[in-house]
Amino acid sequence: MKRFIKSIMSLFPVPFLFHFYEFNCHLARQQADFLFPVFLVFIIVVGISSRNIKFPLFFGLNFSMTVISLIFGYFFIVDDGSWFKPFGRDAAIIFVSIIYILGQLVIRLFSKLVILTAQVINKNEKKRGNSSL
Repeated sequence: MKRFIKSIMSLFPVPFLFHFYEFNCHLARQQADFLFPVFLVFIIVVGISSRNIKFPLFFGLNFSMTVISLIFGYFFIVDDGSWFKPFGRDAAIIFVSIIYILGQLVIRLFSKLVILTAQVINKNEKKRGNSSL
C-alpha cells in the first residue's frame, strides 16, 4: 500500500500545475506568490517519500508524470506565444519537469545520506557502549 501511495505522489503532474497556476495568475494580472514555495514543498515531500523507490521505477514514474503534464497542458493551458517565449508551452513544461526531477534526485540523495549517517553514528555509539562494559 505504501508503494502505491508513493507511486501516486510521484505521478502528480506538478509541472502542469506550476504553469497552470503561473499562467492563470498572469491572465488575472496577479503575482504568483505561492508558486516557488509550493514547488519546493512538492520537491521535498515527493523526494523524501520516493527515496526507497529503485531508479528504474523512479525514472519511469517521472517520465509518466511528464507525459501526463504535457497532456494536461495541451488541454488546459492555451499556447500563448507571447507568454511562453521563445520555446513554447510544451518546452516550458518539460523544462520545469527536468528541474523537478533533479530536485527530487538531490533530496533523495540528501535524505539517504542523512539516514546512513544516523545509522553509522548509532552503530558507533552501540559499539562504545558495549566496549566500556
